[in-house]
Amino acid sequence: MTALEKYARLEGSGVWRAGPDEQRRDVVVSLGDSSLIIADTKSGQALSHWSLPAVVRMNKGTRPAVYTPLSDGDSETLELDDALLIEALETIRAALSPKPPMRWLRLGLGAGVVALALAGFLWLPGVLVARTAAIVPEAARVQIGREALDMIFESAASERICADPDGRQSLATLRNRVLGSDWRVVVMTGITGLEAAHLPGRLIVLGDALVSRLDSPEALAGYLLAEAQARDATDPLLDLLSAAGTRATLTLLTTGTLPEESLRGYAIQRLQRPAALPRATALGEALDQIGVSPLPYAMSLPEGRQALSQALADRPAQPRAAERLLSDGEWLTVQAICAH
Repeated sequence: MTALEKYARLEGSGVWRAGPDEQRRDVVVSLGDSSLIIADTKSGQALSHWSLPAVVRMNKGTRPAVYTPLSDGDSETLELDDALLIEALETIRAALSPKPPMRWLRLGLGAGVVALALAGFLWLPGVLVARTAAIVPEAARVQIGREALDMIFESAASERICADPDGRQSLATLRNRVLGSDWRVVVMTGITGLEAAHLPGRLIVLGDALVSRLDSPEALAGYLLAEAQARDATDPLLDLLSAAGTRATLTLLTTGTLPEESLRGYAIQRLQRPAALPRATALGEALDQIGVSPLPYAMSLPEGRQALSQALADRPAQPRAAERLLSDGEWLTVQAICAH
């Protein structure tokens, strides 16, 4: 499943300006097969079509996101504040942009590292894996995580990312409030044993069985933070390369890509592991920072994690946020994200 297929026919609101001297106007933004369509909110009349590969973001990392079809910005502009639409457009832009797999390799590797790689292939596999993981930049990690997830779709038809639009919107809202917009969170169905797992590139994968059995977004927040903390404690790319082996690691060093069989085997095995087991103190402090009680998460833990549950329940009470992370209606859409 490609990025275009995942976000086909997605719509959202935005603010469009035809030129530097034109007035801003509210519009409806739709993602087509190869273009971004801007239409009038009242009449539905198309006002502009942008080629997706030509779309450029003018203010990376800030909101609302501002896009233009030209790199100099002296043209039309589109402001988006819809978290799901921004995520979709960023994903599609990354998928359509030219991929220079060797660029980071040329920048990060000198003759000494190449020599270490060759030596590691024969004698020092642990050092080779560690040094390789250390030089792979975040953009390459994001691509590796996406490709690992895509490998699962190619292996069986029963596995899919749940894509109900309302559910995705609410999940994006929850993600932003708990982790921030630089993370990606998806819900999958069809993976036996999947509760929560993380892949390289700040990607968290949730099982639909977990989402449907939880009582609140506050409980799910605990699982998201636990995976994020596990990712910070142990580099998931290091985990992947250790599982893939020396030959696959050397392939990544020399070509900028990993063998498909290594990605597929790792992804399936990784998603079937138990959810991350956090330290009670660290997780409790993270929940305190967003004004969420640890009790919903503690009460949702399965048998075998009673010690963690009790440790969280015994923490001193802290001031809590006046509002929930999601409304009841938004939470219901998250739980129904796999219904369509």
